[in-house]
Amino acid sequence: MAAMSDVTIRPVTADEYPAFVTAFIEGFSDDLPSEGFPDAIRATLPPERTLAAFDGDAIVGTFGGYDLTVTIPGGSLPMEGTTVVTVFPTHRRMGLLRSMMDIHLANAADAGYAIAGLWASETDIYGRFGYGIATFHQSYKFAGPGVVLRDEVVVDRVRRVTPEVAAGLLPPVFDTVLATRPGMYARTESWWQNEVLLDEDWMKRGRTKKRYVVHDGVDGVDGYAIYRQKSGESDDGHANGTVVPFEVVAATARAHASLWAYLTRIDGCPNVDLWNVPLDDPLRWMVREPRRVRITSMGDGLWIRILDVAEALAARTYDEDGDVVFALTDAFRPSTEGTYRMSVRRGVASIARVSDEPEITMGVDVLGALYLGGQDAHAFAAAGRIVGDGEATDRLHRIFRTARPPWCNQVF
Repeated sequence: MAAMSDVTIRPVTADEYPAFVTAFIEGFSDDLPSEGFPDAIRATLPPERTLAAFDGDAIVGTFGGYDLTVTIPGGSLPMEGTTVVTVFPTHRRMGLLRSMMDIHLANAADAGYAIAGLWASETDIYGRFGYGIATFHQSYKFAGPGVVLRDEVVVDRVRRVTPEVAAGLLPPVFDTVLATRPGMYARTESWWQNEVLLDEDWMKRGRTKKRYVVHDGVDGVDGYAIYRQKSGESDDGHANGTVVPFEVVAATARAHASLWAYLTRIDGCPNVDLWNVPLDDPLRWMVREPRRVRITSMGDGLWIRILDVAEALAARTYDEDGDVVFALTDAFRPSTEGTYRMSVRRGVASIARVSDEPEITMGVDVLGALYLGGQDAHAFAAAGRIVGDGEATDRLHRIFRTARPPWCNQVF
């Protein structure tokens, strides 16, 4: 059996990159889908932003970090996007994941990132490294023809566009919505081409190519949907296919309603299946029978890891002023531990390390969960994860909480 002393952790070279991609794909229980797949991944995750664990010449663990910019309350902030985290079964229980995470977060902090973020494949892993659940999403699954919009809801026709036309029309709409929703992250042109618009055969998984529709508002396109269709037949021989939206993005309520009026009336596909929907999505309140829009599940989305407490907390704005003194624990990166005084005036926070007695104590993962404004400090207190004065917990809750829940637009 290999020992940790036999393993070297470093970024991969350009020549090693295809093997790196093969390694993390196999780590997620799949095969390399196409010969061109490594090049598509390289466009958004270059070799210098990787880490690989080498046992001799063999890659036995992988790590990556996207350079992302995430919307936060009142603005945006660069974020290290933790991704492609795998360890081969042959090298478990060696401390390999911990070593790669230590290097990854140290590199992120040295590069000036105040936060890191990820989507967790397994929720038991990342709390121990200081990540906390900052956003949630819900899933829809329903029969489209049964969804009838209320009389006061106005809808327009939407139009189908080609992928080439979509490449020019969709990004401005996305950017408009991006600025309004904490938890979403910005997309570069490369991200659009290689993560959103890319549509190779292996991506279909028994469904059609991606379809693109847009809504024309008063001032131009203000909404779009990307979806696939999957054919099917009911027991009595009627078409019973499914519309599978990839994303529905609307800058106005009218665009939102119009897109759903289209998606629920596609011939041959009476079923709708969408898994990543914001918690405050208005569709249920636009229809006559909200029960027909079935929410089948709710899941965690973006996890946030605070790397620089003062910079991260000062970067966002707050809906309510107040003061709180809290102690932060951080077993994985002890340099973050300490007692902090947070003072918010006119929505702007000042943060300082102090020697005062803390009013409350919490882990860095809890602070990451609260960061975007969508979590409940009272619930963490009831769970024993915020300890201390109840009135201070209430102040903490009111300071961090936002009127609109955060949401992350896409797994990375």
